[in-house]
Amino acid sequence: MRTAIFAGLMACALATPVLAADTESAWLKLKSPATTESFIHDGSAWRCTGDVCTTTKARSLPAARACRKLAAQVGELTAFKYRGEAIEGDELTACNAAAKKG
Repeated sequence: MRTAIFAGLMACALATPVLAADTESAWLKLKSPATTESFIHDGSAWRCTGDVCTTTKARSLPAARACRKLAAQVGELTAFKYRGEAIEGDELTACNAAAKKG
């Protein structure tokens, strides 16, 4: 019984940093490869490799707003996850369209 409780507590302890990181991190996938290896957006340092850019500390903004602002800065997005919230489908299409309008 103690072993099972200890194993459960250890699993929770190991999962907590992963969950916390997901609520502060963000990533995006660009339609075309990034033109820069890094950039700053709203005080967050982003790193890009190919068509994927990531940050470990994303500013606390609504995901849809962050999507529009980032798409306006770096170009059309094909995937986007911000502080644990994914923007997909019609919402991602609307994000890209709004970013083009300025």
